[in-house]
Amino acid sequence: MTKKLSTYAIFIFFTLFLSSKIQSETLNDVLIDAYNFYPDISKSIYELETKQIDLKKTKTDFLPSIDLTLTQGRSVTKSLPDTSNYNYNALNPSSVDLTVTQPIGSTRFLNLKEADNNFEIGKFQNKSTIQDILYRATIAYYNLLKTRFLLDVAFKNESNLEQKLDATEKRFDFRDVTKTDVFQARARLASAKSKRIEEENNLEIAVSEFKSVVGRNPNLNWFTSKNDKITSSNPIDWAKFGELPKLPNSIEDSKKLALKNNPDIVTLNYKLRNSEINIKKDQLEFIPEFSISANYGKDLESTRAINRKDSYEITAEMSVPLFNKGHNFYNIEKSKNSSLATLEQLESLKINTIHKVNSSWKKILSLKSSIESLKVSVKSNEVALEGVTQEAGVGTRTTLNILDAEKELTQAEADLINARFQLLTASYDLLKTCGLINLEYLVGK
Repeated sequence: MTKKLSTYAIFIFFTLFLSSKIQSETLNDVLIDAYNFYPDISKSIYELETKQIDLKKTKTDFLPSIDLTLTQGRSVTKSLPDTSNYNYNALNPSSVDLTVTQPIGSTRFLNLKEADNNFEIGKFQNKSTIQDILYRATIAYYNLLKTRFLLDVAFKNESNLEQKLDATEKRFDFRDVTKTDVFQARARLASAKSKRIEEENNLEIAVSEFKSVVGRNPNLNWFTSKNDKITSSNPIDWAKFGELPKLPNSIEDSKKLALKNNPDIVTLNYKLRNSEINIKKDQLEFIPEFSISANYGKDLESTRAINRKDSYEITAEMSVPLFNKGHNFYNIEKSKNSSLATLEQLESLKINTIHKVNSSWKKILSLKSSIESLKVSVKSNEVALEGVTQEAGVGTRTTLNILDAEKELTQAEADLINARFQLLTASYDLLKTCGLINLEYLVGK
């Protein structure tokens, strides 16, 4: 059984984690690959470029419009009687018209501000998309490590319980223990096998999630260059399980950064500005509109008597809205309500953001304390297991005592692994709320 278990562990290792690299990849590698792979980031960049084009287009609205019209025709008329002593008239009339129109009003300025705000919205929406993908890749990476470590604990526990069962069965042959002890050992081994199978399935799920966001299999090398396992007898020395990212200095700094950098908050701020612009645009429906146009025209052979005619015209136009069924009043009311709704949405988002900062910060502090306690628990349970095993050898402890000590050690190791993962998750949750998850901050690129 031990040989079979060892063979399966080696199979899992070689099929999932071996790579051509001597050293294991880092979180930086994962983040860069996820950024280059995930389609939503490319989609967001294209959408940002579209908003930039809209901004450039809006700037051209300040320029006048110029229209050139050219006509060429053939006119044949026949009249009876013909007073000009010709039986018919044949002309080749042609004309050239050049018209320049320049609108005058505030609407174009408001449209430019709105387009500029939309471009800023696009930039922060792109930032939000990138942050979501990098956060997901980070959690997928550390979840993969966590799941593999839990599988290591399950393998070790199963192997130890298998040895305990073998030893118990041999002692039963010599009548040192009862049949109850044997069945207790078998029950614990069966439970350990079930846990190992569960962790194997969890590992497959973690690998699948990693591939879906990074676009490739993980290149994790679980051995150092000296061929020593990174995981030792307990998870205390598992340094690979992530160093904490650089966090803000205090909870107050975190709140300030969140209110300033959180892409969702900044996006809503720009949307609020646009809603105020829409109110002003609707108010302009009560104001006259002005435009100036100039026209130059040239007609050739328009009549038999006129060979060429030039015309020059300049026109100033004013349009006064008198009655449009009250739509302008309703539009203003609608715009004001929309602006108030956006304002309330922004305030709600700020409240939730501050709550997330407080929650993440308190969770980080709590988990740091818990981890220190769990480290002591793992060490203490190791010593306790060793002591119980020795005492059982002289008959002062039972097989059940050994099994309980083994179970407590395994649980302490698993709790420590999960606590470290939760600490990492809480740390990156805080960075995400503060709008700091990006390649520049995490990778330095």
